[in-house]
Formats: sequence, C-alpha cells, structure tokens
Amino acid sequence: MQDRSSQLSRPIPARPASGRWRRFWRPSTVSGDRQTPVGNLPWRDLLNRRDALILDIGPARAAGHSDVLQIALIDTTGAARFAARFAAKGTSADVVPWSEVHDPLVRALEGAGVVLVWDAPWKVRLLARIVRRHGLPPPTVPWRDLRAEYRKLGYVNDSLTSAARLHAAGGVIPGPLVSCYRALAVMDTCGN
Repeated sequence: MQDRSSQLSRPIPARPASGRWRRFWRPSTVSGDRQTPVGNLPWRDLLNRRDALILDIGPARAAGHSDVLQIALIDTTGAARFAARFAAKGTSADVVPWSEVHDPLVRALEGAGVVLVWDAPWKVRLLARIVRRHGLPPPTVPWRDLRAEYRKLGYVNDSLTSAARLHAAGGVIPGPLVSCYRALAVMDTCGN
C-alpha cells in the first residue's frame, strides 16, 4: 500500500482532450430548446453535470514546505477529475513540478462550461501567478465565485468550513478533494 504523500505527488489523469487555454472563452450550453450558457445556471441546475467543475487550490499544509500547493478538481456529479500536490516555485523532493501539473490540468478543464470556486478572486489570481511564473498565459476559464453567491443567499458567515458545517451533515471524503466536496455539499443543500 502506498503512503498518502506519494499518492498526492502524482496528478490524477484527466480524459484525453485537445486544445489550449484559449478555447475556454466559449461556454457550453444546455442541450434542448433553451440555450442557456452553463455558467448562468442556478446551483440546482449545475448539480450532476460533467461540464460544471469545482476547483480548489491552496497551501498543502505540509510542515516545512511553504511553497507546496495542492490543487483539486471535481465535477458536480462528485467524480474526481484532478488532484495534485506541486511546488509553486522551483522543485521539492516529495511533490511534482508545475510542468507536470499544467497539461493534465488543462485537459481536465478543457470541457468545462463553468468552473466553480469558493473565494474565486483569490484562487484565480494565485493560479494565474503560478502559470505566468512558468511562462504561460493565464487561463481564460468561465469562473464563478461560490462564496459571493452564498453571501447573496443571505448567509453572513461565509467560510467554506462554516457553510459545510451548517448545510452538509458529514460524509465528506478527506484528502486533497475535501474543499471541493464541501462546496458541492453546500451547493446541493442551498441550491434546492
């Protein structure tokens, strides 16, 4: 059995896809008579979709590794699409470099009609800084800020942990995907 840190060092492979960041500007639409862009749908209509993704990126909380970040991506069916621990600057012995994370992440995001992020402004800027630091253009992805939308529902305490405690009764899978699953649980409860 592999230890947990070695599992997080390798990205979860995404389905094969082609293209580059520039292709994200065109939102996908709902099939049928109404052609509503996926990015404009209410939470309840974004649930159980493979083209509505939830992303989280942030410090990996590994002792002594201030430049180690983890990124996770699930779709709103709850399926894990991508997870990796990587070195934001340079290299580190127990994580992969950004160069090994970038292409699989692009492939995972390729078919997204919308990418939902709790506290999107901060996390999108962080991702853009990392991408630019490695000489790549920042992604043009249809982002939506779940935290801002949660505030519009009238909730004052808008931390994801507090929202998950209030709306989701346990059952969250631990690990790098935990924040994504918490956001999905909040969407599921508040969107119906």
